[in-house]
Amino acid sequence: METGLKLHESLGSMPKTQPEGANSVPQKVDGRRERSADSRRRILAAMVELIESGLPAPTAEAVAARAGVSLRTVFRHFEEMEKLHLEIAALVFERVRPILDKPFAVRTWPDVLHETIARRAEFFEILSPFKTAIDVYRHRSRPIAAQHRRISVMSRDLLAASLPSALVADHQSFELLNLLLSIESWQRLRDQQGLSVADATAVVRRGAEAVVEKSGMGRLAGA
Repeated sequence: METGLKLHESLGSMPKTQPEGANSVPQKVDGRRERSADSRRRILAAMVELIESGLPAPTAEAVAARAGVSLRTVFRHFEEMEKLHLEIAALVFERVRPILDKPFAVRTWPDVLHETIARRAEFFEILSPFKTAIDVYRHRSRPIAAQHRRISVMSRDLLAASLPSALVADHQSFELLNLLLSIESWQRLRDQQGLSVADATAVVRRGAEAVVEKSGMGRLAGA
């Protein structure tokens, strides 16, 4: 399954230093590289914190102040904005990985649906500010647009994996559930409609249960 975890594996590596024990010239080069890598890590951490605080497109000045680096250093790294956002995506997916990897506590239907909705609420609460940041840049960058598509594919695949095969095979019902349980719907409920996490979860659950009942899959309860 193509997921954000695979994205993390391919993009999450950080610059590596040379092994110790080399001669004095490589050691000086390694020191510069390590300082550059440290600055980049601080810039990435600052951007993550600022995006989480509600700034989807932090200014260089804000990043420099939060990271404790010079404005010149930030501008140098900002020249690689696409790479920065892809590295941030890798960091975020590592953060939510325990949610994605956690085994389901229940196996009966419709309890699995209810746990899926609760798990998505937790996942989307972490991901939402970064999804907003991606939306700012995705029309300007093909790699960032591709990352946006990966989120949609990951969300759909994870949903399909959690539902009974008969429900997934019901194309219209499954696509309705995919819409209801999408991050876009979650952001609409939370941001535009101002619902709390609990209320938004209850709305999604009620809508999903209605779709399942209409499809006839409600008869799977307890199976």
